[in-house]
Amino acid sequence: MMRNNEKDKFMWRATKLCATLLFALFSFLYLYCMQADLLACFQYILSDGLTSYSPLVGGLIITLLLVFLGELLAYACSLPTPFVALSYFPSAVLLAVISGGTPKSDGIGFAASGWTWVAVTAVVVGVCMLLLRKYASYIVQDKYRYTDSWPNALLFFLMFAFVGKVGNTNDRLHYQLKAESLLNDECYDEILEMRPGSTGMSPAFHAIRALALSQDQRLGEELFRARGLSGSSDLLVSEHEFLSCDSLEYKFYDFWGARPGKHLQQNPELFFQIILERNLCDSTRRKEVQDLYLSSLLLDRKIDQFASSVVKYYPLNDSLPRHYREALILYKRIRTAPVCVYENESLEENYNDYLTMSRNKVSAQEVQNKIRQSFGRTYWYYYNYR
Repeated sequence: MMRNNEKDKFMWRATKLCATLLFALFSFLYLYCMQADLLACFQYILSDGLTSYSPLVGGLIITLLLVFLGELLAYACSLPTPFVALSYFPSAVLLAVISGGTPKSDGIGFAASGWTWVAVTAVVVGVCMLLLRKYASYIVQDKYRYTDSWPNALLFFLMFAFVGKVGNTNDRLHYQLKAESLLNDECYDEILEMRPGSTGMSPAFHAIRALALSQDQRLGEELFRARGLSGSSDLLVSEHEFLSCDSLEYKFYDFWGARPGKHLQQNPELFFQIILERNLCDSTRRKEVQDLYLSSLLLDRKIDQFASSVVKYYPLNDSLPRHYREALILYKRIRTAPVCVYENESLEENYNDYLTMSRNKVSAQEVQNKIRQSFGRTYWYYYNYR
């Protein structure tokens, strides 16, 4: 009998150790890899910018505190071996709450649906823990006590799914916060390496990406490779759009030597034009502002104004950035008396293929899908379909 008790204690401790390691690993990776930028934003908001968040140190400290809470409950509740994982449920709830908010201009918000999930699940699990503690001998039979680990595995799966459901996993928000962090560190190459895919991006993300492209002299080559562009407003960041640091707005506009007022915020084309005409920017950044001005015209589909402006800054040859060449080919085709003519045989053939595909006699949605697959990163697609 004593030998069986020793075996029971050994199996309980071994199971608890495995549960501790599994929860600690999940918690740290979740905080460090997935929620680091969000928690940094929360700390900036809560401390009014007086302190900063370290992903490594913060992830370790939070994980240690959550594991310590789970350890206390494991010994206090003395749940049977197959249900030891339940001791870490309160820690999972705290992990979800910590990462479940949404940064706003006036603080941190938490969706009502998130609180509902937390409350309902906490009540259900709490009742289960009380029943298990009181009636464990009836629920768990001796023959299953040591051999079955699936209840713990299932409980951890449900807890981790719960954290993922309640925690803030909004791709749009996370991409913006990551881009803001990289902008603050002036890591422009890393911003350009971000690949959001088909997810709709926030205007602030598009503005940061455009700034990084202009820094690398690639704005005219790659601006329209991103999805979700809606107009020239995507080149500027309005007040309170930056979430993780208020000073980013000053760093963002410092590159151009001017900051738009409320009126110019709605008219990026005029803003960049004023900078060029009044020589407000540093001479080394003039070319970047020129590309931003030309790109603002293309984003607003002001193709006639673009055609008359581009000749002021670029010779009409193959040294033109890719999207400018595409715009001039389109302009030549849709105007009977173009103010400038750009010739490129290869690009003409591509545009003919684009027109042929667009005239396909199938449903409009099917045509658009096919064109997006072949020409989704061209200015032609943006001009006609976005």
